Amino acid sequence: MRFAKEMAFYSAYHQEKRNVWIHVLGVPTISFTLFLVLSRFHLFTLASIDVSASAIFVVGILAYYFSLDFLFALTSSVLFGALFVLAEYLTRSMTPEMAWSLFGAGQILGWGAQFYGHFIFEKSRPALFDNLFQALVSAPLFVVADVYFELGYRKDLKDAIEQELKNRGVWKDFSKLQSA
Repeated sequence: MRFAKEMAFYSAYHQEKRNVWIHVLGVPTISFTLFLVLSRFHLFTLASIDVSASAIFVVGILAYYFSLDFLFALTSSVLFGALFVLAEYLTRSMTPEMAWSLFGAGQILGWGAQFYGHFIFEKSRPALFDNLFQALVSAPLFVVADVYFELGYRKDLKDAIEQELKNRGVWKDFSKLQSA
């Protein structure tokens, strides 16, 4: 299963629950502030609708997500679609300086928190050092999957990912660790 193989790469770097929860907050922060800046760049008009760079980016990413897993992609469409719509709305009422300032603050906060989680809790470097595409494009989908798994859904897929990790020799059993 393609999703299990791709998620296993990500999961090898995200096995400590505190780090996973940091990503649940950090990844949407990074995504939202990226949408905020990309929404400032209007590329063309289609049927009286201004199409921004953010819209093109979101459609492309969601198409990729749907090729991996329908349920997670649908959930991502709702969650990240709401962040996209909010970014498009806010872009109309803020100055470029404010948008760039929010982008900078959100990126520093989001990335800083994730680096902290990797170096303090995982005791390893982030996945982006080994696969930039997965870190920047796939992470939001994988964060959605992690939340589903934490809530007890899609156990068969979680088991397939864990088996893939075991096959690669990178499985760490952090199940006894409770969030601090």
